[in-house]
Amino acid sequence: MSKPTKLYYDTNEVAEIVGCEPSALRFWEKKFPHLNPKRDSRNRRRYTEADIEIVRKIMYQKEKQGRTLKGTREQLNHRETAQNLIHRLTRLREFLVELKEHM
Repeated sequence: MSKPTKLYYDTNEVAEIVGCEPSALRFWEKKFPHLNPKRDSRNRRRYTEADIEIVRKIMYQKEKQGRTLKGTREQLNHRETAQNLIHRLTRLREFLVELKEHM
């Protein structure tokens, strides 16, 4: 059986999962609008699996690709735009196929 995932992780847990310092997570939160963990009633950061994936993308771009913060931010924006375009085109294709079937 696989280990059940949690809905939310705190800063220290995420830092341990991805292998970075908690201060890096807080810094990246200021520099990357993509990384926006929710806050609980005590104003503590609560990261989701999606947030952790963004942190992994940031780390990969910086460490493996050797990008600067600006370059990493631009790359994340580019990927997000491409994914949105693919999603929109897929929906358009489904609509056109359905329209063709009803004619």
